[in-house]
Amino acid sequence: MSDLKELQKEIGYHFKNVSLLQNALMHLSYVNEQRLDRAMSNQRLEFLGDAVLQLCMGSLLFDLRSEADEGELSHLRSKLVCTSGLERVARSIRLSEYLLLGKGAEKTREWDNPTVLEDAMEAVIGAVYLDGGWKKAYKVVEKLFRVSVLNLLEKSEEAHDYWDKKTALQIAIQKQGSAKILYRLIREEGVQHRKLFYVDVCLDGKRIGSGHGHSKKEAEQNAAGDALEMMNVSKTN
Repeated sequence: MSDLKELQKEIGYHFKNVSLLQNALMHLSYVNEQRLDRAMSNQRLEFLGDAVLQLCMGSLLFDLRSEADEGELSHLRSKLVCTSGLERVARSIRLSEYLLLGKGAEKTREWDNPTVLEDAMEAVIGAVYLDGGWKKAYKVVEKLFRVSVLNLLEKSEEAHDYWDKKTALQIAIQKQGSAKILYRLIREEGVQHRKLFYVDVCLDGKRIGSGHGHSKKEAEQNAAGDALEMMNVSKTN
């Protein structure tokens, strides 16, 4: 097994209790071969990590895909946390190099088995949650899955053949590594049934776009569209 310090660098989290990370990497075949307690394998941490990952991914998508309904959010999340999605992330951090497997499992190349990698990835997330709590687990998930999330959102928009401007702006900002954007209602004009709402969209306290509409949602969409246009103009100049 490779140095766990390198793995901790890859996931962006340093454990206070490294034994939790070691347990996350212990396949049942290793535990049985070493005649250890079965509870030391990564199966329990996998169970916990699955739940933590679902919540983290749901929260991340909820923020990024502001106009999506429950059905679309569920569909996107299932795409990201499926075996292939978890396997892709596990391979990106070379997780197979750190797995503890029994000799038989080593011979049959179980370290290259997508399901084994999926389970270990969930177990690592579960271990981070136990060691550092929700906020640390969320940061790890956001770091590891960020590229996958953004790529999936782009494909999702292309498949629907339209751009939700707020989502498009959020993706563009995220790709630059910037903070979350904030929409501020500036003022309302007109009588109750014919109101106009004026909204600014801000990044790090600075206005990057403005828009108005007959509802707050419409005004926010127009403000996002204005910000996207300004970003495109700045790129071409």
